[in-house]
Amino acid sequence: MKNDKRAPTLIWPIVAAFSLLVIVTSEASRTAKNRSRKSDEVEQDPAPQPTTSLVFSNPTIIDAQPSIDYRRAAAFRWKALLQAGAGVIVVSLVIANLSQSRATSRATQQASSAAKSTAEATARQLELSQRPWVSIDTSIESPLTFTSAGGAQVSVKFVIRNMGSTPAKGLSVEPRLSIASQGERDPVMERSKVCEENRMRESGSDGTLFPKGELTKSVTFLADAWDIVKETSRTGSFSPVVIVCANYRSTFDDSARYTTGVIYFLRRIDPGHPGAYLRMKDRVEVPRELLMLEFDPIGAIAAN
Repeated sequence: MKNDKRAPTLIWPIVAAFSLLVIVTSEASRTAKNRSRKSDEVEQDPAPQPTTSLVFSNPTIIDAQPSIDYRRAAAFRWKALLQAGAGVIVVSLVIANLSQSRATSRATQQASSAAKSTAEATARQLELSQRPWVSIDTSIESPLTFTSAGGAQVSVKFVIRNMGSTPAKGLSVEPRLSIASQGERDPVMERSKVCEENRMRESGSDGTLFPKGELTKSVTFLADAWDIVKETSRTGSFSPVVIVCANYRSTFDDSARYTTGVIYFLRRIDPGHPGAYLRMKDRVEVPRELLMLEFDPIGAIAAN
């Protein structure tokens, strides 16, 4: 393909040189004809009369000056043609060289871009195969009770594991409980907020989690009494939402931040109907065996 692209560029200087050769040959032929015609004219001139021999005592001197001027003019034309031809050839070669250099530069840039893309894809694949991956498991440790002020409290245990091949550096686990309220607190938006706040904190309070290792945290949540009253007044019940977000870094790139965020709904199991749930009521306590955590059906887990 490269030879095909250079062919038009290299042919036209040859055509120019061939045209110059034709011009030079034509000029040489024309010069030879003029010389032959001039010789014939000199030979056909009648001999000078004796009466005029005194005036033209040396006829060869009269003919010599035009012959010298003609030769000089012919030499000048030849020189001009040769210079013009050389200029054409030089310009043609320069243009051909520039075209070839541009094509080479373009090919080099394409090869460099391809090599860069390949290197980036390889690095990305290596990171995905070797980076840490943090998972979160959650379980309930206590019944749901209410304080004298009307706040609901429950204890939850989190087990954070590194399922990847390298350590998770600067691990920070942030759990939170809130009361879901349609139109005001969307669980997915709330998780994004918690994870962003945790990422910006960059404290890494939970240290480094090595591959196949795990970290256990037990947290007692206290839901605000006002949020419970507000949601109960609107819907007749309230729905506690447990959000936990783990942020960590990779050993490959210290600037890379990874996140695993999970959303659970705290449900009240109906003992008479397995698989069914009862609505949470204000000031109604629930024993631990009748509580369960259910993944949010819309955005249960987010990991990157």
